[in-house]
Amino acid sequence: MKRTLGYLRPGRLLATSKAFSSTIPESVIVPKPEIPEIMKLPTEKKLNCMNVIQRENIHRADHDGRASLFIRRASPKDKMMPGDIVMVEIRNNLTNPDFTSKFLGICIGIFRKGIDTSFILRNVVLKSGVEMRFKAFSPLVKKVEILRKSSKIRRAKLYYLRDRQGSAVQSKHEEEIANFDNDSGKKPESASSKPRKSRR
Repeated sequence: MKRTLGYLRPGRLLATSKAFSSTIPESVIVPKPEIPEIMKLPTEKKLNCMNVIQRENIHRADHDGRASLFIRRASPKDKMMPGDIVMVEIRNNLTNPDFTSKFLGICIGIFRKGIDTSFILRNVVLKSGVEMRFKAFSPLVKKVEILRKSSKIRRAKLYYLRDRQGSAVQSKHEEEIANFDNDSGKKPESASSKPRKSRR
């Protein structure tokens, strides 16, 4: 038993693996690593395996640079924030990548969880609120584009928009969305401009 345990030491295994690696014939094509260097931050004292795997997955999914929109400590001009008007293009069928659909809305919440980062968009369609939650690094999400940045927003979650029913939501953001949807460029009439019926 002592001899077998001595043979299974890590040093012995490394020596045998080097010997086997040197005997690979030239006809065999050895694939190159997708990420050659370990993605470790300079501020990290110890290497955390799970953090490295998470960074590698984000690096693979970030094919159009969308990861820069969800950096927590980036400047407000460069990242997505609640109140921004965002347009998302979605692939409806993976077999046919040209078959896509678009959704436009106000970002009412962002959940930064690494590779599971998601955000919620809200829009008013036919006087009823519609919300959709998208995974930022999902292969079904083809494109994420910020059409207009928010102004004077101090909340991280804009859930108060849910309490305003249908066309009664008279915020600057929804007027901007209506302007984007309207090809003629005319602003829609607000509820305040319409004549009110007298209650008797």
